[in-house]
Amino acid sequence: MKIGLIGCGRVGLALCYLIKDRVDIIGVYDIKKENQKRAIKILKIEKNPTFKNLIKESDVLFFTTPDDEILNAFKRAVIYFDDKKIRYCFHFSGILPAEIFPKGNRIFRGSLHPYATFPRIIIPPRLDKIYLFFQGDYSAYKIAGRIFGGSNFIIKKIKKEHKGYCHLTGVYASNLLVGLITGILNLTKKMRWGERELREVVLPLMEQTLQNIRVSGLRYALSGPIVRGDIETIKRHIELIKNDRRLFSIYRILSSYLILYAPYNKRDTIMKLLKAKRKSKGEYEFN
Repeated sequence: MKIGLIGCGRVGLALCYLIKDRVDIIGVYDIKKENQKRAIKILKIEKNPTFKNLIKESDVLFFTTPDDEILNAFKRAVIYFDDKKIRYCFHFSGILPAEIFPKGNRIFRGSLHPYATFPRIIIPPRLDKIYLFFQGDYSAYKIAGRIFGGSNFIIKKIKKEHKGYCHLTGVYASNLLVGLITGILNLTKKMRWGERELREVVLPLMEQTLQNIRVSGLRYALSGPIVRGDIETIKRHIELIKNDRRLFSIYRILSSYLILYAPYNKRDTIMKLLKAKRKSKGEYEFN
């Protein structure tokens, strides 16, 4: 089975690198020639075909362009499809369904969303498994299992209506975590700390917390003033950051999720300090 890569960015190149020793990646294409040259070198492709020949010869096409360009890339490729040849078309967008590809004769479509981060052209360190969330045609699902069936991947089906929530969960777990840490870095500047202290002091604390969650679950991984009901400490925190609207908003909103773990007789007081009103169990609105 011959595979062609359309779009040589971080995601497509990293995934192809992981499977290159088990499958036949016959060539790559990217409108940015420097990206294409880099992919040819990394994937060790001896003779890269022209775009036309890449489309004609490939049984499987990976479209790993930016989301807004996936359909355009497909339209450029489909004019070279042979109606007598079965083709499997995959994209790797977390938000778009497989049906972004128009339905066609002998064309099977799949969306494969890798639940991992690819900030650079490197393989994510210390990842034993990468989850690929699949949505699309059953035949494409079977082929995806053959292509990514090695030790690096776990393929999990997902419903089309759940894709957006899955992608957004990843944004909260990764992108917005970077935003949170950026906010923490701004807070540490009050002590004249820099990125060195962030790496040596703050990040190990975060890693320890994640490990505690992994081992003990959310409730028993929690420590700090809210779970202890330390009202005066919370007041002091608010006093320190009340003039920084963004830091105060982060503190209020994230703390509201922790009120459930506070001593019952302290919860109303904590809600007032956070300027929160209870809507329903575990949900709050803010003044």
